[in-house]
Amino acid sequence: MEIKVCPNCGSNKIYQGRMGDGVLTGYSSRDVCRNCGYQGMPIIFDSEKEYNKFMESKKIKNNIKNESSIKENKQLKSKRPFGVIILAFLIVIEAIFTIFLYYGFRDYYINTWLWIYYIVVFLISAIILPLGLITGKSWAWTIGGMLFALSTPIGLVFLYYITRPHVKRFFGKV
Repeated sequence: MEIKVCPNCGSNKIYQGRMGDGVLTGYSSRDVCRNCGYQGMPIIFDSEKEYNKFMESKKIKNNIKNESSIKENKQLKSKRPFGVIILAFLIVIEAIFTIFLYYGFRDYYINTWLWIYYIVVFLISAIILPLGLITGKSWAWTIGGMLFALSTPIGLVFLYYITRPHVKRFFGKV
């Protein structure tokens, strides 16, 4: 009997990665742990005895390092990836460029109510969303993901970036 185990946490909840895990399905056969998010090769045990021995050694190590791991987890959640800052900056630049583009055409194609709508969308996309992204708000990750999925091809690159495990961890999605 083969038992697949995560080398990080010891869980046997190992599955083939999906797009939500940051794995491109069909291009990679990377295994993912559902407990801790580890991506890579699992440890494979031939018997239950070997697995139990591994888990005992894992428990002893976890008891020794329990206090330090709690501090490390708090530090991991508070550390902002540099790419999130760049992403927020690019969103602000895109919103400013878009509002100037709309402003140039406001006399020809856009009526007053539509112009007010564009100003409101500008305020949301240029101020509220980037602030939410920089502070690591979960709702900003969700709204940003929806906007990136519906936007131009460069938005798909942004969508790919925010689905990376370290970025999802910053937003509390792992």
